[in-house]
Amino acid sequence: MRNITIIFISALLLACGENKSGEKTVTVSEGDSEKHELVYNGAKREAQFKNEEVTSVYDAYNKLKIALVNTDAEAAQDAAEDMISKMEAVEVEADLKQVAQSIASTKDINKQRANFEKLTAGIKTFVEENISDGTLYYQYCPMAFDGKGAYWISNEKKIFNPYFGDVMLNCGTVSEEIK
Repeated sequence: MRNITIIFISALLLACGENKSGEKTVTVSEGDSEKHELVYNGAKREAQFKNEEVTSVYDAYNKLKIALVNTDAEAAQDAAEDMISKMEAVEVEADLKQVAQSIASTKDINKQRANFEKLTAGIKTFVEENISDGTLYYQYCPMAFDGKGAYWISNEKKIFNPYFGDVMLNCGTVSEEIK
């Protein structure tokens, strides 16, 4: 009996241990679809690009991805607006600007995520053409959009899903390394 008590107390202490990962935790109540407490700050970008203008477009894309991971529609709007302004300095397809504008013009996180999928397809080509050093990760969630699946680009191998955010934060796999 004493051993069972010790095991139980040890398990309880482990389960209730302090969060030492450096990430903030999130508490989400049922029906909470608005802004959530920040859970993910994003990893430092190790990849380098051909010039500062291209770098700023990618960094704005990454800022948008982080906002979606955190289920923060307002931050996603701000990041999309920033991305639009950064796109003015480089040659990008007009479609990409229109998709970014669609994200900036809505507070509906689900619409933002649907448009982010479209944005990612174009940004992938842009990134592949302009990366000069380092690695980015093209990641995939097979469950996004009712099993259709969706991709995104990340600075790190670890999965932080922008399509499900805190609901399924780590759902996905690395599909490809972009070098």
